[in-house]
Amino acid sequence: MRSFLPLVVTLLIQAFSALALMAVPVLVPVEPGTPRLTTAGIGAFVLVAYCGAVIGSLSAGSLVDRWGAIRSSQVALLLSAAGLALAALVPAVLPLAGLLIGLAYGPITPASSHVLIRTTPEHQRNLVFSIKQTGVPLGVALSGFCIPPLAAATNWHWTLLTLALGCVVVAASATPIRAQLDAHAITPPHPAPTLQLSLRTFLMQLLEPLAVIFRYRPLRVLAAVSFVLSGIQISLTSYLVSYLTSEMAMTALLAGSILGLSQMGGVMGRIVWGWLSDRLVRPLVMLATLALVVSAASFTAGGLSFWHLVPPTFALASLMFVFGATASGWNGVYLAEVARQAPPGEAGKATSGTLACTFLGVIMGAPLFGLIASHGGGFSGAFALQGLLTLGVAVLLFVFGMPRRSSPGAGPNA
Repeated sequence: MRSFLPLVVTLLIQAFSALALMAVPVLVPVEPGTPRLTTAGIGAFVLVAYCGAVIGSLSAGSLVDRWGAIRSSQVALLLSAAGLALAALVPAVLPLAGLLIGLAYGPITPASSHVLIRTTPEHQRNLVFSIKQTGVPLGVALSGFCIPPLAAATNWHWTLLTLALGCVVVAASATPIRAQLDAHAITPPHPAPTLQLSLRTFLMQLLEPLAVIFRYRPLRVLAAVSFVLSGIQISLTSYLVSYLTSEMAMTALLAGSILGLSQMGGVMGRIVWGWLSDRLVRPLVMLATLALVVSAASFTAGGLSFWHLVPPTFALASLMFVFGATASGWNGVYLAEVARQAPPGEAGKATSGTLACTFLGVIMGAPLFGLIASHGGGFSGAFALQGLLTLGVAVLLFVFGMPRRSSPGAGPNA
């Protein structure tokens, strides 16, 4: 497979970018020396980070055109490292650190999509994109498996600094393939632009990816679905440790391990769902089925909290494995379909635009989950809302989903 090396590099970059994003939400419940964030405070940190991710995602198209996809990804990882170092050394400015990490997280997926759409045969795209997107649950799994024991052995500061160093190493490891994959990048001349012209150009570059998705109905549909599913995904990864420690009476170490297990389910799920979507199941049907399973898992988790039931550890771990395999497993199929439906040569911009909607879902979903969980409704109410929303997504995709794939060149209503 000629996309093997680009796939490995983009997978590693994606994993460490996700690890950086999840470091603080996972570290807060297990490190007694940290700034004390409430459940709602974790949601606020995630909100700030994903506000940065929206801006980073919308700027990805112009960054890739100017620097190339690999160099853009390297710069983003270095920015993640800077955010982690800032959180370690000056915990009082966690919102600023979260903003930097979010700005870095935004361009990673559009840049990698730009690489893989050029290097992957069409009949393997769902699988390859799904494998690449396993970097997200893999990064979250690493946060669950590594951060609690690392924090126990050191402290808040050294844990985050160690993760920052990891981001720097991965960014450097991408250098050998950068020249070949970024050879197409062209830096246009900008002879002494005025401030007004520069601001106008910047805003137009930010809005262009949104204009691309709003011109094409399939991209609009996919963006709307991802708006809901992304909020459920980030809520699971951000609050699972808190849910297990407070509602299921688990130790932080065991809760972190189950978070890691749930995300390994996401890793396996993304590969399996991608393979099935290439061979047996239409992508939209696959997305609808995954949403249906997420709904069932959400209602189950909420029911356990509502009735104060603590199942055996194996049963709870199995539930979270399935939850992770679906709630963190839909992205590869979704991104491959976005790239397929994008106008020719605009996969990066289409991905940027749809991911902006995805990140907006995160911005609304995680704080809303935290607000319900910490005020009145508890975790049972928060999970019940997730179940209702994903049930609605499943019905919409089954009943009103696109019955056939339209050609990207068919026009704005395609």
